[in-house]
Amino acid sequence: MTAKISPTSQRTQARIIDAVVETVATHGISGTTLANVAAAAGVSQGVLIFHFKTKEGLLTETLRRLSDEYRKAWEPALAAPDPLDRILGLVRADFGASVCTRKKLALWFAFWGEAGAEPLYNRICEEAEQIRYAAMVGACEALNGGPDPVLLANSIDAMTDGLWLQMHIYGRTVSRADAFDKALGHLRLLLPDHAARI
Repeated sequence: MTAKISPTSQRTQARIIDAVVETVATHGISGTTLANVAAAAGVSQGVLIFHFKTKEGLLTETLRRLSDEYRKAWEPALAAPDPLDRILGLVRADFGASVCTRKKLALWFAFWGEAGAEPLYNRICEEAEQIRYAAMVGACEALNGGPDPVLLANSIDAMTDGLWLQMHIYGRTVSRADAFDKALGHLRLLLPDHAARI
């Protein structure tokens, strides 16, 4: 049974996680230390150790929370009765303000870069990706008159990954709105019979 965390502790942990996002975006994972996270969060290193034990524990919890935040952003799209609306909702969530920021993209790419060498990061990333991918494939399978659902899901997600990478590399020259417009344009090419509704 997990012990309840007080509201004060929850707020402190949230502030620390926000500081990790800032610090990793600036320094990368290797340059992120308990000292610079503590400074960014306005807490002592002792507070970090009390809540997360180690740098590894802090980074792992940050990745878990990032994955949970992403799932909460896209899951509501599955409630739409129309499969095209589900697909559009999933794509919209990928470019939503809670998910698609320069700092969070930097954090995702930093963790993906470490996933090959760090089994725990790899497992968390893989589990999150599999759940989200299954949701997209399910929506594509339910769409009448669409192409092969697995190929369609792969194409949609590959475009999102590419646009996220462009936003990460080119920063301010590729806005979230521009990237979303490109994703919708790509979807119209993939689904010409549904283009008028996209």
